[in-house]
Amino acid sequence: MKTIKSILFSAIGFFAIAATVVGFSSCEQDSCTVLLCKNQGKCEDGLCQCPAGYEGAECETTVASKYVGKYGGTTRCNYNNMLFPIVPDTVEITPLAGPDKVGNTVLDGDFYGTVQGNTIFFETLISRDNQGNELARIDAFVKFDGNLINVFLQTINVTTQEKQACSFIGKFHVPDEEF
Repeated sequence: MKTIKSILFSAIGFFAIAATVVGFSSCEQDSCTVLLCKNQGKCEDGLCQCPAGYEGAECETTVASKYVGKYGGTTRCNYNNMLFPIVPDTVEITPLAGPDKVGNTVLDGDFYGTVQGNTIFFETLISRDNQGNELARIDAFVKFDGNLINVFLQTINVTTQEKQACSFIGKFHVPDEEF
């Protein structure tokens, strides 16, 4: 009788534990059903996999938006091994169509570029005369380190092959601050 009682008690205990495990596991929710991935992001294993140009827990932020704004600092140029004085300056990064596209106006030139990580690579700006002949090429790129910005420009005179290099170093600044 004791043996039947022990077997019966063990069987009831086993089924009670099994029912508890099944009950708890059936309550687990697929985290992808509550996660709303935006901008064509796809949920995989409870995390949004964002398309190029987007980031954030739900792909809600454009990559370019974290760099948009005005930066105050200084510019210094060199030409033919002469260093020009350091001058106060500002650089403004503006958003363009596309989640990773930005614009920048520096030295009266409009640059258009793409954000890749903490760097913006700008398309080469070409200066032409009235007949459409190429006079100069200006290459630019920007690197960010937190709120600090480094802008590098190189101008090449196509005719003489002379080069001028300029760099701007600054930080994100509060609007209406004069530099």
